Amino acid sequence: RPFTFTFRMSARSAPEAKEIIRIIRFFKQNMAPQKGGGSGGESANLFLQAPNTFQVHYLYRGNGGSGEHNFIGRMKECAMTAFDVDYTPDGNYSTLRDGFMTSYTISMSFKELEPVFYEDYDDTPADSIGF
Repeated sequence: RPFTFTFRMSARSAPEAKEIIRIIRFFKQNMAPQKGGGSGGESANLFLQAPNTFQVHYLYRGNGGSGEHNFIGRMKECAMTAFDVDYTPDGNYSTLRDGFMTSYTISMSFKELEPVFYEDYDDTPADSIGF
């Protein structure tokens, strides 16, 4: 099953802008394939290794409890299939004094690595939506 998430991130200070840059870099780097698999020399980069995968969870921390949110569907392990950054979500070029953009919109697309089976619902609470 595919899932898409879109977030608008607007920095109110230089430290927040730096954190946004770290978030964008994290997702771009971790969705990229990795070099390796050879035994050394020129063949060391002959093969590609799979990109990192992601576990996406909705958490609930209300009424003294914490854990998976039972009323939003769960996801199995996912691969990121797309990551897009809009550097001008307001329709114009606007930066802070140090050059950071004032706002970014990121869109992420994920796809589960294995299908959801009927039996998977046996491992979820009976009063939850499940997957």
